Amino acid sequence: MVKKRLNNILKYFSREERNPKRYFYRLIWIGCMSAFISVILIGGLYYYFATTSLTDQMKSDSEASLVLFKERVERILESIELESHQLASNPVIRDSFTAPQFSENISAHLELLQQLKLSKLNNNMIEEVYYYNTEDNFVLSNEYGYISNDAFKYQNDIEKIIEENQNATWMNLPIASEKGYISFARKLPILDSGKPKGLLVILVKEKVLFDHFPNDDHQTSFILDHQNNGLFLEDQTFSSIMDKHEIALNRIIDEHTNAGVFYEKDKNQEKTLYLYNGKSTLGRVYISLVPESVIIKELSLFRWMIVSAAFVILCIGVLFTIINAKRAYHPIKQLLDFSQSLGGTDISTNPKSEITMIQNSIQNLSNEKQKLRKYKEEIEPTLREWFLQQILEGKYVKDHFLYKKCNEYNIPIQRPYVVMAITGVDFMPEDHVEDDGKQVSLIAIKNILNELFQDDPSLEAADINKIQDHLAVILRYKEDLPIEEMKEKLYDTSLIITDSLYKRLFTNVSIGIGRIYPEIKDIYQSFEESLLALQYRIYKDADPVLFIEELEESKKKGMFFYPRDHDARIIESLKVGDLAQAQLALQEFSKSISLFKSYNSTYQCFYLLLASIIFSLEKQGQSIRDIFEEDIFSQLKSLKTLDEINAWFIQYLFPLYESLIEETETSSGTLAVKQVCQFINKNIAKDITLTQCAEMVNLTPSYLSRLFKKEVGMNFKDYVLMRKVEKAKSLCLQTDARASEIAEAVGYSERNLTRLFLKYEDMTISQYRDSHR
Repeated sequence: MVKKRLNNILKYFSREERNPKRYFYRLIWIGCMSAFISVILIGGLYYYFATTSLTDQMKSDSEASLVLFKERVERILESIELESHQLASNPVIRDSFTAPQFSENISAHLELLQQLKLSKLNNNMIEEVYYYNTEDNFVLSNEYGYISNDAFKYQNDIEKIIEENQNATWMNLPIASEKGYISFARKLPILDSGKPKGLLVILVKEKVLFDHFPNDDHQTSFILDHQNNGLFLEDQTFSSIMDKHEIALNRIIDEHTNAGVFYEKDKNQEKTLYLYNGKSTLGRVYISLVPESVIIKELSLFRWMIVSAAFVILCIGVLFTIINAKRAYHPIKQLLDFSQSLGGTDISTNPKSEITMIQNSIQNLSNEKQKLRKYKEEIEPTLREWFLQQILEGKYVKDHFLYKKCNEYNIPIQRPYVVMAITGVDFMPEDHVEDDGKQVSLIAIKNILNELFQDDPSLEAADINKIQDHLAVILRYKEDLPIEEMKEKLYDTSLIITDSLYKRLFTNVSIGIGRIYPEIKDIYQSFEESLLALQYRIYKDADPVLFIEELEESKKKGMFFYPRDHDARIIESLKVGDLAQAQLALQEFSKSISLFKSYNSTYQCFYLLLASIIFSLEKQGQSIRDIFEEDIFSQLKSLKTLDEINAWFIQYLFPLYESLIEETETSSGTLAVKQVCQFINKNIAKDITLTQCAEMVNLTPSYLSRLFKKEVGMNFKDYVLMRKVEKAKSLCLQTDARASEIAEAVGYSERNLTRLFLKYEDMTISQYRDSHR
């Protein structure tokens, strides 16, 4: 069937006559099918990977929610359990079971009630704490004080606690649950394994605890205790959960890992995502259940978005197909005309079909391509040029092989040879098609140079080769030409080359010239010397022609030294933000190191200066990683002249230094003020001074004072007084301590604290306590 369809399509395109409109509609049909298949495939793949990613993200969010749920609730439960244990270990409670006639000892009752009250104040999660003595059948509580168990409203809860087998546990007690409380009950004494002599019960608001449960209608979260019972759940509710999810919950109970995520079917064969995290210090496991239907529902909106986007893209594709089909149908004649102009024959004479005409046009274009390829082969470097390039690159290490090749290519071995290296030309890549006005063709350079060398009668030959970014020119002079005259001609020719390239190609070049050697084997050394001469552009950037002999002779002899005094002036100027002075010091620095005319030493000095600036930034708290992200050493290495280096330091590095210092000062100042505030809050009972805090954060007192005023909005002394008053107000409301005790707690005498209260509150300590209780 498929083969038959393909044959029909081929027959259709090979007909000698056809309705152009039908051909046009077929183009539209093929384009639409291509767009449709592409959109369906890409949209399907995108939907698959996107839904997978979103599902993983929802799973990750559920895991994070469960971890947060565990951390919050576990912190609350542990704090209540710890408070219960500390209270049960209190000597007052411990001795209540051994002291004779404890039920009639009022002072002991008051002391125990005071302990219960302090426990409630110490933990704002606790709503009520009561103590029950089984032998004397009485209760001590924050709400009622001393009361008989028969008259106590939680009498039924006490009976249920006594019936419980566990010594300490969280319970949903009947009376307390009606009032919205969750109870933590502990049997007393804590180290006695016999019949309990008393109880210690802490009541916590159910709403406060459940506020920390995940707030998601589609996600069920609960806790299993160490006996695999549901905490804070009614028996009926927990039984229904266990009945529906029995297989998965048993799997979680049997797991040895502390956390996990897996899919499992529940009793109703509905696939559910189970997440658990445990086990806590007391063996509690935190579990969340998310039905797969909820996840699918969350993805439904995304699914419709994908379908809508695919439909829109498909419509756009169809529209573009129609437009492009119209545009593609008409240029066929233009293609035929162009091919006819290339081939010189009329290919449209009596054509069989449009396809045949297009095939003939493509054949003509192919013929032109072959002509261009043949022309390119004719102008490619010859084997002789390749041989000379190998010499320049130092590939011939044995003379007899070199001499053999020289005889083969008819190149004289003994003649005056010299190499000049030309740099500064941005060569056009070989496969470059369009001219952007900046890159220069290698062929154009060679043509200009060959024209110039033909006008010099003293030259026997000139060979031009491209080595990396340089143009290497091997010049061979006549034997009878004196060396000094040869050097003069070299200099004149080099100047003519630079002038011609600038006038004709708008290119500024620099030329380095090596020494003149008597044999061809030494042109590698002459080429290396010419490259070395180009390095001296750092000092002679205005001189386009550089002779290695002259440069080596002018190099200053004597002991080299690093200008540390200028280095220090630059650093100090940058520290105080005086960029103008830093520029002057940099100029003196450059002038000092340029006296020795050593390329390597000059760059090493600038590297040392850059390292000093980085070290200065590091000492002031700046991260070296942030500095190195700028890749500043590579930037410095790319600069070729002293003017470029000085401009880079002034225009880039100095402003960068200034901006980094400003960022560091801002962040370090905020951190220092935060550290001082924390120190004041932790040491409120002590005498805290500005000098003491300034020494702590390694700042001067005056600078810390200004920084503190800027960050906090008040001066240091007022902040300390404000914190002491706030601490005193807190002690007034939360404790029954006397004024002298409160004053001692904030580091003042009672008299000074009273003055402070009158200043800030317009009342004494006792008046404040009476008006706010």
